[in-house]
Amino acid sequence: MATYDDRMLEHCPPVLRPGDKEHVLVMEDESIFHTNESRRRAWLAQDQQLIRSKGNGRAIHVSDFISEMIGRLKLSNEQIAEQLNQPEGHRLPAFEARKVTYPGKGYDAW
Repeated sequence: MATYDDRMLEHCPPVLRPGDKEHVLVMEDESIFHTNESRRRAWLAQDQQLIRSKGNGRAIHVSDFISEMIGRLKLSNEQIAEQLNQPEGHRLPAFEARKVTYPGKGYDAW
């Protein structure tokens, strides 16, 4: 697996023997956001009162995979163009690893 120089954070590729393969670290990034997440401050006139929703609101779940070498796991523009030239049944179903779901009753299945 590649390492990084302590002083300049330069990429140091691993020394591989014949037949060895490099290991690349890929991390999963998962986040959940709610539609009613808001700032704690608001501009109001002197006689106005802030009205907030009681619940958190609709949830949005975002899952993605990130590699230190290429960033987000997705196809390049050239690879996407190549996939679009493939016949309909031979194309990949998605061009990136990001998945957005809306959990809860009546939304996408979790």
